[in-house]
Amino acid sequence: MSKKAPTPAAPVPTRGALALLVLGLLTSALAVYQWMELLTLRAGGATSCGINEHVNCETVWNSDFASAVHDTLGIPIAGLGLVWGLSAVGLAALYLAWAKAGRPVRPASSGLRLLALAGVVSVAVFASVSASVGVVCPTCLGTYVLVLAFAGVAWRGLPGPLMPQAGEWGDTLKWTVGISAVAFVAMLMPGRATPHAPKAGAFLPPVASAQTPSQSGTSTTPPAPPATLEGFIASLPPDQKQFLADSLAMYRAGQPKLAAYPPRTLFGPADAPVKVLEWTDSKCPHCKSLVEELAVIKQHAPKGMLSVEARQFPLDGQCNPAIPNRGPDALSVRCAAARAQVCLEGAKDFWELREKLFAAQAFLDTDKVMEIASSGSVARPQLEGCMTAPETIGKLRQDVEYAMRYNIQGTPLVLVNGREVPPSAPLIYALVLASGNPDAPGFSALPPARPRGTGSPGHEGHAHP
Repeated sequence: MSKKAPTPAAPVPTRGALALLVLGLLTSALAVYQWMELLTLRAGGATSCGINEHVNCETVWNSDFASAVHDTLGIPIAGLGLVWGLSAVGLAALYLAWAKAGRPVRPASSGLRLLALAGVVSVAVFASVSASVGVVCPTCLGTYVLVLAFAGVAWRGLPGPLMPQAGEWGDTLKWTVGISAVAFVAMLMPGRATPHAPKAGAFLPPVASAQTPSQSGTSTTPPAPPATLEGFIASLPPDQKQFLADSLAMYRAGQPKLAAYPPRTLFGPADAPVKVLEWTDSKCPHCKSLVEELAVIKQHAPKGMLSVEARQFPLDGQCNPAIPNRGPDALSVRCAAARAQVCLEGAKDFWELREKLFAAQAFLDTDKVMEIASSGSVARPQLEGCMTAPETIGKLRQDVEYAMRYNIQGTPLVLVNGREVPPSAPLIYALVLASGNPDAPGFSALPPARPRGTGSPGHEGHAHP
């Protein structure tokens, strides 16, 4: 009597895993695109998803939550999306390889489902963050759709129970955590090289942001930062002390030049021992950081020690003859903001309105420029008439010509007492505390300055075309 041949095992379905592989690749590609857009934003460029005040990925990427994630993990949120996408690709490829080899695919299929669950939780968290800041991130929406589609396929398109069974958890976690860890470690180096969102007042020591108890026992106003040069330098971490030493060496080596034009508007007294002259562009993130840092310094500088003069260098050839004009005929946002600031010079609320313009940088357009600039002491009809006046255009050209005398390579351009320096808030604040004396005894606590070209500060602005 002949023996019956064994029934061959049913082939493992692979269509679901193939779909997950494609979805993982698409998510990874979108994450790479978002990361590149983030680098463009940090370098001072405009992103494709910064559409308006309510549809703007830049606002989300610069949010406190996104900054906290980057600071804690060393990888921006776009990098975490890439880690998830690469992990999905790795597990899906593992599933397909095991299916082809006739090996059990349960560790891979369970891992894909756990990864899908983590993705859904992440979507819920990130979507709530976008809602909390009141904007929609278009590229983030694309990621959400891909992740939710991935979860649907993982939970319905793979064979076997949804969750690992008894005895399966070990292999599932080994492969899932192992592949995810490899992807995370691979992203650490580019993640740490990605510039973080600038934070106003970050140069001040932690005590400056601490809270002092009021008589009722609740927290009220923060105490002032150290009021002495020695105390300020002692509060800095080693890397900032080194940067301050390098910046101070640049300042000492610089040759002061006499002002080419008298200031049109000035914060502080004209005879202040520390005179800051800066050129900015309304859409340059480094300029936004400088404006915010100077606002903090102005709050804490001893009376009479600091003056600030603001001039314009819009990175648009439409109103800046130093840059090729490639834009449309309609007034651009950079030019509108520059002309509006010129027209606000002399207004009692000039500095307040200027800070509002830079605070709105992520969603700044010409309408927003006009809305903010006319929200103070200058009425909109007066502002509109001034912005097209030949005198205003002449003042803007004067600013550009003045900046070109220093061979400006990017914004912001900063002079302190006629010497070009890096846009360094610690240097400006330290010089204020030193009453403008770069050889004050308190500076002896700094380390020796590094030779130029070995990590010492240069111009860290946004280069113009």
